[in-house]
This record gives sequence, structure tokens and C-alpha cells, in this order.
Amino acid sequence: MTKAFSLLLSIFFLSTIAFNVGITAETAHDAHGEAEHEDSGGEHLHYSWLHPLSKIIPVPTPTRWQQPDLILNAYFVVLIICVFFILVTRKMKRIPEGKGQTLLELFVGGLIDFFGGILGEHGRKYVPFVGSYFIFILFLNYLGLIPGFQSPTADLNTTLALGVTALIGVQIIAIKENGVIGYLKHFVGDPLWLGPLMFPLHIIGEFARAGSLAIRLFGNIFGEESVIIKLTLLGLAVPAIAGKIPWLPIQVPMMFFGLFGGFLQALVFSMLTSIYIVTFLDHGDEGHGTEAHH
Repeated sequence: MTKAFSLLLSIFFLSTIAFNVGITAETAHDAHGEAEHEDSGGEHLHYSWLHPLSKIIPVPTPTRWQQPDLILNAYFVVLIICVFFILVTRKMKRIPEGKGQTLLELFVGGLIDFFGGILGEHGRKYVPFVGSYFIFILFLNYLGLIPGFQSPTADLNTTLALGVTALIGVQIIAIKENGVIGYLKHFVGDPLWLGPLMFPLHIIGEFARAGSLAIRLFGNIFGEESVIIKLTLLGLAVPAIAGKIPWLPIQVPMMFFGLFGGFLQALVFSMLTSIYIVTFLDHGDEGHGTEAHH
């Protein structure tokens, strides 16, 4: 019960920060969006079933990346996750009696064992952080497989926001584990006389990590959605030419691949975040080991 509730709070916290960053980014380029859209020749925008809500709820409606319902889709996923975990945890007992609680405990236990194995015994307490990323991104990826909806991770604004929050979270953990002095020593490196060279390189490397997380996730999910859309249109065009069958669902195999790809990309993002945390925990473990020795 405590572990599931901790995951739920972490997901809500991450999603709130991530999409506050996303809204800020959208607001920043909103003034330029319309001009760029006109310059591009008025490309067709892909709206979702949630688009009518934009007339009721005052949210930014960006045109960049052809996903104007980005914020609505993202918060729809947050709502789904919150409702899902509230429903599956409201009648939890110490000894599971139903399949729902058993499956949930197997899932949460699997996350703890998998990411705990990467983070190590000392970093096991940060499993809810990376586990929340996995669950949140998995739901974001799978939303686009439902007809009429769009994956928020198929938009670079979302993946950049997730990458930035992952970077910030890792730095906070690093400072907590190593202290400010130890944290700075990590960037200076050894030997000390190479510090003026290594420090800026390490800083650039940290930002590069956030960028690589964002671009990898965006490229894969955007590519999958683009292929599914093109195959769907092809499935409509071929029967129209033949004039015999109403529709040919040739996009279905790609949608099954999208299930695998969405899971894999959520796993890669959260696993790399775990590895980034471990690079700082190694220094923290050295410090703890030295204290214990003394």
C-alpha cells in the first residue's frame, strides 16, 4: 500500500513539474507559432477527441509539431493514471485476496527489483523516482495507439520537459548524496589541475544527457505514430482504388510493434535515468565507506 501510494504521488509530482515546463515552453513560442504556420503553407494540424475541451478549458494550443492538443492529451494521461491507481489501491489488504491487488503487487515488485538492481542497495530508495518515470512515459506512449488520441511524447516539447526534470532530479539526488563540495568535486574530476578543462565539459555532458533522453524518446514515438498514420491512409486508399472492400487494416501489425516500442522506450528512458543516478551514487558510496572506516 505504501509503495503504490508513493508511486502515485511521484507520478503526480513529476507530471505537474514536467508539464508546467511544457506550458512555459509553449507560451514562450506561442507568439511565433502562427507566423511560422503561415510560412509553412498552412500544414494540416492533427486534432484529437479532446480538442472541443480547448474551448472550455483555457490551455495553450500550440501549432508546432502539428499537435495542438498536446496539453490536453498530457493531462488526460495524468487523470487516467490518478484514477487507475486510486481504484486499484482503495481496497488493498495485507494479504491479497483478488487478482487486481496481486497483479499490482507483482508489477510494483518487478519495478522495485529491476531498478533496485541497477541502483544498488544504497540507491534503492530512489526506485519510486525512476519507476514513476517508467509508468508515466508508458501511459503517454500508449495513448497514441488509441484511435482519436495522440501520444504527448510524439512532441519534442513533452520529451524535453521530461528530460529537463530528469536532469534536475538527478542533480538534486547527487547533492543530497555527496553534499555540495562532493558534488562539485565530481565535475572537477581527477587530477585537480585538469579541473578548469573538465568542469565545463562535465556541465555540457549533463545537458547533453537531457537532450539525448528527449530526442531518443521523441524520435522513436514520433516515427511510430507517423508510420501508423501513413499505413492507415494507405489502407483506406487501396480499397478505394480497388472498389471491392471498404477498408484494409494494414496498420494493425505496426500497432502491435508500437506496444513493444512504447514499452521499450519508457524502459530505456527510466533505465538511463537510473544509470545517471548511479554515476553520482558511486561517489557517495565512497564517502559513506570512508566515514564507516573511520
